[in-house]
Amino acid sequence: MHAHDSSAMTRPRIVLLSDYPADHSTFTGGVQTATAGLLEGLRPYQRVFDFHLVALSSAIAADVREKRDGVWFHFLGLDGYRWLPTRVPVRLLKIYRELRRICPALVHCHANTIPCLAVIAGGHRRVLTVHGIGQHEARLRTGRPPGSAWAIVRLERLVHAHFSAFICVSGYAVGVVRGRGATFSIPNAVESRFFEAHAEPTTAQRALYMGVIAPLKRPLDLVRAHMELRCELPELETVFCGRVEDAAYAKHLHFIAAERGSGGVRFLDAASRARAAEQLGQAAVLVLPSAQENAPMIVAEAMAMGIPVVATAVGGVPELVAHGETGFLYAPGNVEALKGHLRRLMVDPALRARLGGEARRRAQRRFAPATVGAATIAAYQHMLALPASALSKSPMPIGV
Repeated sequence: MHAHDSSAMTRPRIVLLSDYPADHSTFTGGVQTATAGLLEGLRPYQRVFDFHLVALSSAIAADVREKRDGVWFHFLGLDGYRWLPTRVPVRLLKIYRELRRICPALVHCHANTIPCLAVIAGGHRRVLTVHGIGQHEARLRTGRPPGSAWAIVRLERLVHAHFSAFICVSGYAVGVVRGRGATFSIPNAVESRFFEAHAEPTTAQRALYMGVIAPLKRPLDLVRAHMELRCELPELETVFCGRVEDAAYAKHLHFIAAERGSGGVRFLDAASRARAAEQLGQAAVLVLPSAQENAPMIVAEAMAMGIPVVATAVGGVPELVAHGETGFLYAPGNVEALKGHLRRLMVDPALRARLGGEARRRAQRRFAPATVGAATIAAYQHMLALPASALSKSPMPIGV
């Protein structure tokens, strides 16, 4: 085990097992950004707990262990194992051995199901934050190998069966794991940078989509709404920002926008955290037309900046967006409803300001790192006070 200061030896070690970029900057997904917000909220409690973050990384070959702002980061390199078709055995063994090296009092897993198997195998006291809901999303995801949807659902069910404690970021997630063990309702934290980058009122008629480019998110609905609205709102601009998950779908989306559109559509690569805040600050409205969601981070981040949201009423989204109060909700695929909401917001700056202001007030109460950090610490203390048998079901054997 790497060296620790003497005070760390007396504090319980908490491991956050999550997805996190090894360069601390190229964030590509909601779990990564949620983890960054949670870390900010946990840092004030470093005299109580010794925090470690463990993440697998395909961007590096050698393992990296470093301490930043009082938190130990353990990045386990996978780049040297590209010759393995799935790298699943390597993932499992690397996590299993690193946890044995750290000897945590509690492992806080973040919807990273394959590494969760290593936690289960080690018999560690554990809690799982339920981010994505694979059993509801897998069949809607495209651009993935055949059989992956079945594997995702089976793996999620296996993991849930071996956890007795869950942190649920939405009431929708509570319903998914209800009856499996203790549940703690704690929303995702939004980094302070989004609260500090309060969006100024804008006259620009700009709609922003931030998320992966794939049918699951239904960005084509927004393209169609844009095409029909552009005739009556010639200044309308729609910006798509995100990584491509389904290349064929992305190509079709670009074709429709370029060949059948009337201008005003732009496509940008996935943004850094600072760039994401910048893009939100330039938008009049955030649009999320997804077929399925749990508690999307981009919605919470937009609310923190005072940006009204138009989104589909799926999963946990209605718990974030209050229809007519902080934004508007509509049924997935209802392009007419999407058009109507966008039209109202684009032509009425006062309405945008009212909805955005209320969204920001609610975000400050719910998603501030200090609020989420305090609730998470209370959950940790509750779990550590329970007998180990109450939070660690039977270990799953694994070879080492």
